[in-house]
Amino acid sequence: MPANEKIRFVLLDRDNTLNFDPGYINNPKDLKLKPGVTEALNLLKKFDFQFAIITNQSGISRKLITLKQLKAVNNRLLELLKKENITIKKIYFCPHTDEDNCECRKPKPGLIKQAQKELKFSLSRSYIIGDKLRDIKAAEPFNIDGILVYPSDAEKKLKEPKNLKYIATDLKEAAQFILQIEFEKDINLKIHSSYKEKLFQNTIQNLRKQKKKIVFTNGCFDILHSGHLQYLWQASKLGDALVVAANSDDSVKRLKGKSRPVNTLKDRLLSLSALPFTSVITSFSEDTPIEIIKKIKPDIHVKGGDYKKEDLPEYSVIKKYKGEVVILPFRKGYSTTDIIKKTK
Repeated sequence: MPANEKIRFVLLDRDNTLNFDPGYINNPKDLKLKPGVTEALNLLKKFDFQFAIITNQSGISRKLITLKQLKAVNNRLLELLKKENITIKKIYFCPHTDEDNCECRKPKPGLIKQAQKELKFSLSRSYIIGDKLRDIKAAEPFNIDGILVYPSDAEKKLKEPKNLKYIATDLKEAAQFILQIEFEKDINLKIHSSYKEKLFQNTIQNLRKQKKKIVFTNGCFDILHSGHLQYLWQASKLGDALVVAANSDDSVKRLKGKSRPVNTLKDRLLSLSALPFTSVITSFSEDTPIEIIKKIKPDIHVKGGDYKKEDLPEYSVIKKYKGEVVILPFRKGYSTTDIIKKTK
């Protein structure tokens, strides 16, 4: 069965990630959870994450622990977590050493491949957390985002795998980062970094195939305020899909001065994408929207303010393909410039 995009897992290393690591634990009484572990996992649980453990246990091959002792230690871990209402779906372990050259010992991907086959979790919406880069590298072939916790100085000097996204001081900080990334992944579904990219053009073509009336507007949208919200909401009511293009940082600087923008393009695009009445978000680097309008040929181009549509530099382009220009009034008493003045 293929992965289910709604099934999201956090794959966790065991020793020095969930519990203190005195070295080859063979007595359940010696297993103690690290501070903040249950708090972090319960936070992720509230956002429908499930958990599995991926752990190297070479102590078995080294004859330092037995399978029976490992099971007892693992059961103790599950018991401590269960007391805090945290369930681990399954523990996957490798009993080998590096010399055994198996496919299951991290950084090899065998255990993660097995876990994904059995648990059917989404690769793009799941994460792996461990205290060693080999933990993270094991998930690299699957493009699973990785977070390193409690990194030693030796680990910091090693080459980072491509899927390492963050280094956290502890599991709590790792959980907070995951929720931040989850927000961006959801919001980014509307965002196209440039109107010149193929995916953006395909999105516009799909809207056309669905016979959607496309409304387009552009602006700096530096500090999003209720004036912007009213304007964008009104624009969305004029058609079926609202496409919004924000000026690049360099473009804003040229138009508004060296102290602008206050918020980076990435943050401005995220804010626009979070609005329920926007459909497609992109950016442009030119000082006027003429080139992007040529690309998408919106049914309606919306501008806010006291403009005369004939004075707009893009008017002749829109008139040529028989589009419509609508001028909407600004919400009185609201402007980014005034807000900046008040903060000073």
